[in-house]
Amino acid sequence: MQVEGHKSSPMPGGDWAGFLRKSALALACLLLASALVCWVAANWEYASILQKLAGGQLALVALVAASWLLGDRPGPGGNRNFSVSAQLAGLAALMLGALLALIGQIYQTGADAWTLFIGWLALLLPWLLVLRTVFLGLLCASLLNVGLALYMDARGGWAWFASSSAWLETGVLLTLANGVLVWIWERHILLLDDGWRIGPRALASAAAAWLVVAALASLDTGAGPALLVVPGLAACAFLYKVYAARLPDLAMVSLAAAVAMLLAAILLLSWVDSEFALLAIIAVLLGLTVLFMRRLRGLLSQRGADRTDAAPAAEEPWFIVLFRLAAMGVTALLMVAFLVVVLDLDVERLWIPGVLSCAGGLLLRQTVAQRYIDELGLALTAAGLIMTGIGLFALEDFSPFARAWLLLALGVLLYRWSGNAALRFLTAFIALALASWLTWPETSRYDLWDVTGSGRVWTYFPAYLRLWWLAVAAILALAVGSRRRDPAFWLPLAWALICLTQLIAWLAPAPALQAMPDAWLQAPGLLILWLACAALPVVALGALLWRANRLPAGLRRGAPAALAVASLGWMGAPGVSMALLWLILAYALAQRTLVVFGVLALLAYLGRFYYQLDSTLLHKSLVLGLTGTWLLLSWHVLGRGARRHIGSEPCPQVSSVAAMPDPAEPAGTAGSAAMERRPVPPHGLSEGVSPRMRALGLLAGLIAALGLANAEIYRSERILAQGQPVVLALAPVDPRSLMQGDYMALRFDVADQLPQALGLAPAPVAERVEARRGGYLLLEPDRRGVHRLAAVLADPDAREGGKTVPEGAGDAASAILEFRLRHGVAQIGANAWFFPEGQAGRYAPARFGEFRVDRHGRARLLRLLDEQLAPLPH
Repeated sequence: MQVEGHKSSPMPGGDWAGFLRKSALALACLLLASALVCWVAANWEYASILQKLAGGQLALVALVAASWLLGDRPGPGGNRNFSVSAQLAGLAALMLGALLALIGQIYQTGADAWTLFIGWLALLLPWLLVLRTVFLGLLCASLLNVGLALYMDARGGWAWFASSSAWLETGVLLTLANGVLVWIWERHILLLDDGWRIGPRALASAAAAWLVVAALASLDTGAGPALLVVPGLAACAFLYKVYAARLPDLAMVSLAAAVAMLLAAILLLSWVDSEFALLAIIAVLLGLTVLFMRRLRGLLSQRGADRTDAAPAAEEPWFIVLFRLAAMGVTALLMVAFLVVVLDLDVERLWIPGVLSCAGGLLLRQTVAQRYIDELGLALTAAGLIMTGIGLFALEDFSPFARAWLLLALGVLLYRWSGNAALRFLTAFIALALASWLTWPETSRYDLWDVTGSGRVWTYFPAYLRLWWLAVAAILALAVGSRRRDPAFWLPLAWALICLTQLIAWLAPAPALQAMPDAWLQAPGLLILWLACAALPVVALGALLWRANRLPAGLRRGAPAALAVASLGWMGAPGVSMALLWLILAYALAQRTLVVFGVLALLAYLGRFYYQLDSTLLHKSLVLGLTGTWLLLSWHVLGRGARRHIGSEPCPQVSSVAAMPDPAEPAGTAGSAAMERRPVPPHGLSEGVSPRMRALGLLAGLIAALGLANAEIYRSERILAQGQPVVLALAPVDPRSLMQGDYMALRFDVADQLPQALGLAPAPVAERVEARRGGYLLLEPDRRGVHRLAAVLADPDAREGGKTVPEGAGDAASAILEFRLRHGVAQIGANAWFFPEGQAGRYAPARFGEFRVDRHGRARLLRLLDEQLAPLPH
């Protein structure tokens, strides 16, 4: 684990004013967007359809207009990705997706999910062409991945390979798609102002993940994985060649090596027919690890010869650590499987061979100075650690606390003598995680997995107690490691603590602020822990700014005070505080990897926060909205302060994180740190794009989005107003929805009857329905007016037994209803009914759904009915 900036003292050279402004603006926009989602969900019942749709469109217009008006104001450091306009454009892009989802959920079109993502992508392309920001580029790439994956799932694959599965074909298609996106991004990386090379690395990682998925899916095919793995290895070799020589990026080289290792392991495992064959595979993987590590170190040495700011040889950069961790983990798991099968080990006695394996691995590394033996020792030690952890966790002869202390003692010994960053990280994480779980009170363990809200405040105490101690330990490990001559010893421990802290923060209950009286009565110390966890980023920022004597006194005192006010809203949301803590420490220590981790951790926690029901959606929207508004105000004040004090420093300040060279990027290459010092592009936001073209692009995207949205609204309203009434029997269940709080999934009786009806249909009709993966249901009402399945049609104008579907027929007439066939299951119109949070009981009596259907079989769900066909209150 490398600390890129450990040689310089944390703080004095950093542009803290710029960092705080960028962070406040980005966090404010993210919190306000999250607050909007929660507010819409909380007030879903009280807004009319017109208010919902008009409000969404007005918000979209306002964001696009604000982005256009602020287009000529560059962000801090001249990077367009940090400008206010870019932030507003990102919010507009998200708002567009929310509007499309809103229309689909209000009118229950029943369309395939892939159409939403592909349509969203198409509407964003004009904005991407004129704005050219990393966020828009990654959002479009994500939409393409999700849309294509859902499309392939809906089609059930294209049968490219004999006996292939949909996962195999999806993996191949998306691997190729992401590979093309990597090529496009590399050609336009300067236009996107991607100095950190986020795009190519993210897209290459996506391509690699899909390639591994396809390789695993090929195990179930008749041809086996060789047909896919061999081209995959060739692609890895090509990627390795390109990024080792032509576009030097050692992170991409490490990714290619890791994927090649996994593909080779999948291919070799498909040929395993005995325990000794498994042992041979382990030997081959160890040899590949040695080969790739030698090459990576050679490229790193070459990079060090070209740059005077290279990291010491004792420090392994993050990409080498991740590669070794992946290679060592795969080999160790295969070793565990081999030992368990050969020795026929019992789980509760697994710790005995585990300890012996740890000792044997360390002994090999200490006594034999040979690279292959060294890798063997690492894998054997890791395998022993895994077996010991599993064995002690399952052992019931000792108390949980005794087993926890044994795990910690073993972890200390392995950490001290392993001498390898990847193994040290694995050791620290496994030992601390298992020890924490063993000592967790059984009465509150389930609360980590339960999102329904227990109401027992005292059960929160263990989570927050461990959270605070682990976070403090992570801070100390980072601080000690940044000041010692041997940071490689401390940083794996710091990263293990950081990952475990964020994991517990992600799982910890998130109580509402009104739960404080209950906390005071049940567990008074919990209030102190809430405050202590929320105050950690405040204390860290205050301590760091206090040492920056060249900063204005107002900034040194005001920034921590502003953060302290915002932190009051995060007392029940520890994931926000922890993620912000990592971002502050990352900037102070100039760690790019920690910056990326902090951003991803924050996004992941906000997604989890929505589903935690200890507090209501309205409370969440209030907390997120107030803290986001406060941070937006703080950003404005910081901007005025920065303009007031501009020129007070003896030389321009450069962000310590942005200016720190990435060890994965040799000097003189595209995407190096030198890119970040190039002149600011003209027009502030889009290099080579005139203000007129930028305005036209924004306007074209907005008109297309509003036109498509209102066309769908008009068509749906027309069906609801003029369509034929159809009543279908349904069976509800109650999961959770992302946009509208709660919803009731709908399943229809006629859909359950379709397989039998399809079997009785004429052969030509059944064949056409199967080929088109869809068709039409002929429905006839019974004496109560409930429509039952009469026949299956392949064409809406077909005649079946003389029955016709008269246009404009009344309630007693037959009707046709379009359906889609997905994995043998019929999907009919709406598949969910949304209702406000906590109102599930009101819709429990629902037994029927009333639709309006047009002459083409397109349906829109109007309302739910009870057993007596009376409308339920809405």
